[in-house]
Amino acid sequence: MRPVLLSIDVGTHSLRSAFVSLEGHILAYDEEPLLIWKTASTMEFCSDNIWEALVTSVNRLTAEHPLNQEDIKGVGIDTTYSLVLLDEQMLPVHLPGSHRANTFGWMDSRASQQAAIIASEYPGLFAHAGSRISAKSNSSKLLWLFQSAPETWQAATCILDLYDYVTWKLTGCVTRTPTSTSHIFTRDAAAKLNIDIEERFNGESLEIGAAVGGGLCKSAADQLNLKPGTPVATGIIDAYGGTLATILADNHQKSQQPLDCITRRVSFIGGTSSNYVTFSKDTLTCNGADGPYPSVLEGYSLIYARQTAAGAFIDHIITSHPAYSSIYDIAVSLGIGVHEYLNQILYELAGNNRSEYAEDVSKLTAHLHMLPYFDSPEVDQPQRGMITGLSLDKSHQSLAVLYLASIQALALDARYQLEKLKKSGYDFELLIPTGGLAKNQLLLTEHINILNMPAAISEERESMLLSGAITGSVAAGIYSSIEDAMRAMSRYHDRIEPNQQLFDFYETKYDTFMKMQKCQQSWE
Repeated sequence: MRPVLLSIDVGTHSLRSAFVSLEGHILAYDEEPLLIWKTASTMEFCSDNIWEALVTSVNRLTAEHPLNQEDIKGVGIDTTYSLVLLDEQMLPVHLPGSHRANTFGWMDSRASQQAAIIASEYPGLFAHAGSRISAKSNSSKLLWLFQSAPETWQAATCILDLYDYVTWKLTGCVTRTPTSTSHIFTRDAAAKLNIDIEERFNGESLEIGAAVGGGLCKSAADQLNLKPGTPVATGIIDAYGGTLATILADNHQKSQQPLDCITRRVSFIGGTSSNYVTFSKDTLTCNGADGPYPSVLEGYSLIYARQTAAGAFIDHIITSHPAYSSIYDIAVSLGIGVHEYLNQILYELAGNNRSEYAEDVSKLTAHLHMLPYFDSPEVDQPQRGMITGLSLDKSHQSLAVLYLASIQALALDARYQLEKLKKSGYDFELLIPTGGLAKNQLLLTEHINILNMPAAISEERESMLLSGAITGSVAAGIYSSIEDAMRAMSRYHDRIEPNQQLFDFYETKYDTFMKMQKCQQSWE
């Protein structure tokens, strides 16, 4: 096998490892499930389980696709926005009430009271890291831990972002990057909140894509059956990494697009949660968005519009319907996923074949409307989930139409959030989709039509796995900068235009969406 990069992607439900060519092609990948403990307000992981999954996945990958150790030129990591608690021996410190979990998951919202306190009593305290404060932010979680679990707080002498934890396990070096919680939870913020936290944030500060220490340490190399000293890059948040892997894509090899094209694009990272990420040369704030943050691309800042429950919201709609069990059994018997089977039902209802998608599919929800805020409400967004147009129908068809309405609700919310960004000075004209949800052709088509924005479809279907390859290539010295690596590895092969025949339908649909929001706000 020719020279490759090893990319590690730690998601919500699974960890993936992949061999990626220096040109950005996924040559092989493997997936290993992760343990997760979740309630309505908590999400917890076990860092030991994540490391064990990484070892298992990489070993299986190398066993099934053997190559010389020297062929792996660098390692890169992206993970979810999660927070690991360790003691002074760097052993797990379990979260209250758990015997295994020591990691706050990104969707954990138990710190809602702390987020409200920060928002009301310390407005602007974390303004440099975003105009909103969320119960899911690591800053809120740390205040919750300090106030609600003092014994756990005292024991947790080292607190690491998950991607910094993985690089520590690989290299033996504790590092932090500009996006790490240690740089967001500043000394000034800690003093105002009366939290003694600085000693818990020890570690060397490095840029994204920098080489960590002496590379892969011997103990990790032995477990992974890889070469000691293999360059390892600093980690990155998955949404950020997925954006870098796609936002500069061109439809030609060795893109010559000017860098400022990223200010006219928006990255759609679709998964259990979704993020819409765009860039600006100016530091433009937007109420309800997360950012702006300085980016790894010099002279540009980036901002996130988030949907903390996207795939999770769709799955909730599907699994809570009386027809779900039957739908699931049929999908399994056909060897396809539940979403794919529901798509087939919708095409049949509209009288279309899969290859002949038309506006009749979208209009199946003319009577059915949703607000997708089924997740716990934020300080600055108190809305709850809402559905209007329900009936007593329990058929497979009724579930399929509800599923379609949930897809449309996410796209309508995306339009709402992106319009707020435009009012704040951001400007974009091309959608760049990636992530698991973006593989659903129906969902992607609805987004394109509802946003009335064309989309560039990545050449590499598993483009999220390019994230680690980009950072790993820079750490290994293959490319001199993140920008150079992005240009070399990121391409798109197709461009899909919105269906203008649906414009009036979705203008009415969006008007209904906004009226539902205002109606619910009036009840508050």
